[in-house]
Amino acid sequence: MEKNKSTSSSNFWAKWDKPKKVRVITLTALAFIVLLVVVPIITYYNIQSDETQVISSPDNNVANNTILAPVDPLPFVLSSKVGRIERVGSSFFKRESGIPTMLKKDDPKNPPQSTQTVLVERLTGTQMSKPFTVEKGYRYAKIWVNNKGKQRIAISISKDSPTGDLVTERVVTIAGGTNWSIYTTKPWESGTYYVNFTSNGSPIQGVAIARVGARLAELNS
Repeated sequence: MEKNKSTSSSNFWAKWDKPKKVRVITLTALAFIVLLVVVPIITYYNIQSDETQVISSPDNNVANNTILAPVDPLPFVLSSKVGRIERVGSSFFKRESGIPTMLKKDDPKNPPQSTQTVLVERLTGTQMSKPFTVEKGYRYAKIWVNNKGKQRIAISISKDSPTGDLVTERVVTIAGGTNWSIYTTKPWESGTYYVNFTSNGSPIQGVAIARVGARLAELNS
């Protein structure tokens, strides 16, 4: 009799424990799934938030920003031979045999001169934007670009910011291994300008030089 009672009791607890174990296993599995889904999502949004803060920081170098230049879906392709000039709007692009050498950026503390070198920069990376200043008294600017790479690069000149109004009116592209000068016949307003370079993913190589002068003829000499 006692044996039958004990057996009945064991069967009862076995029946009671089975669904409880199933529930525990189910809840554990659900908790594990939640961790697998929720934690990566939280981590992703935290990373995106950090990247956005970095990009928008005013202390970043211009060359590291995401958007570095005005976008032109159909840039003007420069293809003239050496010595020839192409006109795009009010801007002129001359194919040069070389660029000025032995130049370095002039110290702004030096006494005023009729011309001044305001930018001498080696080109690197796949995107680059460099500022130069046209001070009062200097009414004209001329930029020389040497593309030492093998691929075409896109060039633009903008005012006040890398994505500001285009001075050149269009984005242009120059072939690898070529030299070009860029200028306008209209006087430039005093202020800060940016010369912008982009490529199709290939590293940019070369040199950019900018000079300002009281007269355009002085820059062409």
